[in-house]
Amino acid sequence: MFSSVRPIIPTIDLIIVAAYTISMMIIGFLLSRWATRSTTEYFLSGRNLPWWLLGTSMVATTFAADTPLAVSGLVIKRGIAGNWYWWAVGLQAMLGTFLFAHLWRRSSVLTDTEFIELRYSGRGAAVLRAFRAVYFSLIYNTIVMGWVNLAMAKILYESFHFSKLLSVGICFVITVIYTSLAGLWGVVITDFLQFVIAMISAILLAIISVTKAGGIPAILNKLAEIYTPQKAEGIISFFPTDAALLPVGFFLIYIGLQWWTTGNTDGGGYFAQRILSAKNEKQAWLGFFWGTVAHYCLRPWPWIIVGLVAGITYYARDPQTGQVIDKLTGAAADPERGYIRVMIDFLPSGLLGVMLASFVAAYMSTIDTQLNWGASYLINDFYRRFLVKDKDERHYVKASIFATLLIALCGAGMTLLMSSIVGAWELLTAINAGIGVVYLLRWYWWRINAYSELAAMLTSLATASVLYIFTKVRFPISLLYSVPISSAVWIAVTLLTPPVEEKKLITFYERVRPGGPGWKVIMNKIAGAEKDKFPKERLHGFILGVIGLYSALFGVGKLLFGNFYEGIFLLLISVGAGYLIFNIRHNNYTG
Repeated sequence: MFSSVRPIIPTIDLIIVAAYTISMMIIGFLLSRWATRSTTEYFLSGRNLPWWLLGTSMVATTFAADTPLAVSGLVIKRGIAGNWYWWAVGLQAMLGTFLFAHLWRRSSVLTDTEFIELRYSGRGAAVLRAFRAVYFSLIYNTIVMGWVNLAMAKILYESFHFSKLLSVGICFVITVIYTSLAGLWGVVITDFLQFVIAMISAILLAIISVTKAGGIPAILNKLAEIYTPQKAEGIISFFPTDAALLPVGFFLIYIGLQWWTTGNTDGGGYFAQRILSAKNEKQAWLGFFWGTVAHYCLRPWPWIIVGLVAGITYYARDPQTGQVIDKLTGAAADPERGYIRVMIDFLPSGLLGVMLASFVAAYMSTIDTQLNWGASYLINDFYRRFLVKDKDERHYVKASIFATLLIALCGAGMTLLMSSIVGAWELLTAINAGIGVVYLLRWYWWRINAYSELAAMLTSLATASVLYIFTKVRFPISLLYSVPISSAVWIAVTLLTPPVEEKKLITFYERVRPGGPGWKVIMNKIAGAEKDKFPKERLHGFILGVIGLYSALFGVGKLLFGNFYEGIFLLLISVGAGYLIFNIRHNNYTG
């Protein structure tokens, strides 16, 4: 249970929050007639999204109520370098941008789970599609919703002293109403508004809190006083320098193993839903690129700065155990609450209401996606595929609304079992260890089959569960066990099971045309396929994208901490990489 002294929220702030919430539900009602004409409209916005809208929706979805709390909490607990847990995934995002976005759009499926029966054949494909539909909508998805709900519950408790149960109930009602009615149109349009509000509010909070704390130099001096100069240096370093905060081994696992072996390494999941909604391949590529840049270069620093302010204002570190403690109580602290405490204590009336509304916006922008995406799996890939096949579109839209409600209930229940946002992040990464390699190879190697994916998923889940229940091995060390075990199993299964039917492989290749040596066996059977080359220019784009992304990320950080020349130098590198990327794209490919 959370513990706090109940703050007094001025009436004007309550009015701002209520007005925002009501306006979002009105948008849902206005879009409901448009979005409910068919499942393609409901789940993919009629495949008519421009790059700026789908890309902003991508970053808004990952800009949930949990992320400011978790990121600022990481800074307090593990230092700025602790963010490498998710910064490393920028490599994965750039890989998806350059090597997979155009392939997803060419596939023209409704969901990335429908893709299973486009790529694979036989009973194995059907079993995998059914398993993925249920597993990702009702287990994976509800874990994500659980930690997002948990973050909102913490915010509502700190702001209004609501219990977790009441908080979850409120979150459930305000989001389900417009998501279930408006489908993906409602999601992406409100996502755009929510991202703008949430981003501006986060920047304002960072500016005001830093100003009231005396400026960046004063914050750094205070860190040195509280934690010792050496510890303070470790806290503000962009890379691990203090093993007590973030061991170098963890960092190496993040950048060397995690990003290409876990999760949707090929840009699947709700990212694929946005890509599949794009007007064309060019819009899909640009949208993914913009979403990645905004995700890693625009969002993190306001949260990190507020985390530093919270660190010097509310917390200290036990010199014996290294545990973060609350200055007020002397007890073990929940550093994820620091962001909320800064918001309540530092913002004037009016701006506090806008900030609370921005949290509602960030919360909605993630939950609405998880609900719509999860419902697309349940209805398109399970209910319509295996249970009820011959109804009209109205029937499936109504079933989608019911599925949205069911998933929301499961997510609310999951919230009641959780206590840590970052802990839930790490749990989900651990149970997905090893799957990412199969996701990468299924596009570029003909021999991958449905049993490869099933083996990888089940082995990863089983290995992570055994490690968690019977050993003290925890994330990220668990990846050193899960990834090799999962890889050994799925490779063996791939080689011991029959390949996908040749006719299916030819059909898939003719639609998607991935090219490359991994498809040579199939390309030899297709007239003109010998002209399909593996797109080396896309690999060049990936490398330049990574250079540009991290140069921009660290360039902004250097400027904030007063390292002007280093910051400008890094930003110039980023601009140069961007120029080369768009020059390569213009001259060599159109995707």
